[in-house]
Amino acid sequence: MNPDRRTVASAHARIDELLLEVKEHVAICSSETKQQNSRLRRVEAILLTSTGAIMLLLLSLVLR
Repeated sequence: MNPDRRTVASAHARIDELLLEVKEHVAICSSETKQQNSRLRRVEAILLTSTGAIMLLLLSLVLR
């Protein structure tokens, strides 16, 4: 678009395009955040289980 042909209508058109891009970006980020939270929960469960097993192993060694 020619810079000297800027009008209110062209500004509204650019804003509408940007609004669509932002909405798409928010949707993508939301989906990725849900996936990351799911992975973090899985890692947390693995770490807690491993910690419990290690503690039981150490306790069994101490009580022998």
